[in-house]
Amino acid sequence: MPRSLFAALTIFLFFLSGFCNLVYEVVWARMFNLVFGVTVFAVSTVLAAFMLGMAAGGIIFGRMADKTKNNLVLFSFLHLGIFVSTICLLVAFPFSQSLYLGISNLWGPSFLLFRITIFCMSVGLMIVPTTLMGATFPVAVRMFAGRQNRRGSDIGTLYSVNTLGSVLGCIVTVFVLLGSLGMKETVIAAAGLDLAIALAAFAASRSSVAGSETA
Repeated sequence: MPRSLFAALTIFLFFLSGFCNLVYEVVWARMFNLVFGVTVFAVSTVLAAFMLGMAAGGIIFGRMADKTKNNLVLFSFLHLGIFVSTICLLVAFPFSQSLYLGISNLWGPSFLLFRITIFCMSVGLMIVPTTLMGATFPVAVRMFAGRQNRRGSDIGTLYSVNTLGSVLGCIVTVFVLLGSLGMKETVIAAAGLDLAIALAAFAASRSSVAGSETA
């Protein structure tokens, strides 16, 4: 695969990746609000748990990206993992309301231990998909970043593209998807797009391997 085509594919897939990430964040915030209530604590808990997973993914998979020979395959498997884990979260989420009520009856909502437990529950539900989301950035950088004297520019390009995808994902989710599809179906649609990203990245990796073998 030519370098220019590979770069364009990486940028496009990472744009879609950012789009999906913000779809999840917006919808999960609303889903948790239905359980915890629309409070500063509830919103902060979801945001903190989301960012914690993103940070963990960058740390854990950053080193792996340096050692992996074919980061396009790794990028594909990350998005496949996001697809599976978000569907699992969707299945597990209805049980969180019963758990929340049980914890509330046990300790009462005013106690610090109750809040810490709710935060841990939120992290437990979101940690796998958000960690995989956070891993996509270092892997994409490893795929896209070229010569040493252009690495800063390449990383800036990826960050900008991912941010634009995130902005679009937030806007489309709030103004289009939630109203027309609902929360559950919006998550399924975003998960389907993540699956498409995984398949496209894997197909591109196979194409590049086949091209190098015939060269």
